[in-house]
Formats: sequence, C-alpha cells, structure tokens
Amino acid sequence: MHQANVRFPVGEIDLVATEGPILCFVEVRSTSSLQWGGPLASITDRKRRRLIRAAHWYLARCRHRPEQMRFDVVAVSWQHVRPTVELVRGAFDASEPL
Repeated sequence: MHQANVRFPVGEIDLVATEGPILCFVEVRSTSSLQWGGPLASITDRKRRRLIRAAHWYLARCRHRPEQMRFDVVAVSWQHVRPTVELVRGAFDASEPL
C-alpha cells in the first residue's frame, strides 16, 4: 500500500507507505540552504501536531489497523548540483503530547 498527498481537514500526509508490517507516515522536506537548520529543522512542533492529527484521521478510516506505525521524514538538501537525500525512520514520536 502506497499513497501520496493524502489530505484531511486537519492536514496532509505526503506519503503513506509500508515497510514490512509497519505503516509509515512520511513527511518530505526540502531546502536549498542550511541557514535555518536544513530540512529536518523545518519540522516545527505545529507541523508535527498536524501530521499526527492527519495520521489519526487516516487510521480512523482503516479497515485493518496496523500493529506498528511510525513517522518518517525524507530530508532533501539542494546545496549542490545533485540533491542529498536522507530517510529518517522514526523521526518523531506520536506519543508526545499534542
């Protein structure tokens, strides 16, 4: 199962994918400068809360709720001719307070 740009009233999930038995909610962040900390630093608490809320909406519509879930980030840096791409599995924990 793979979906892109899944939209809900509370926010959007860039990618929903599976890795084995794990359901992954993936945020894609891209920057051309490290001046403000790069793509990973661009995920604010507000953005994290929106992603978690959107994931709750997604899960409410699942017929079979997966046992394992996580939030990943694909960080793309455009500082050179070719981008640098990094996948951060389990980038943040949804059990943190909203």
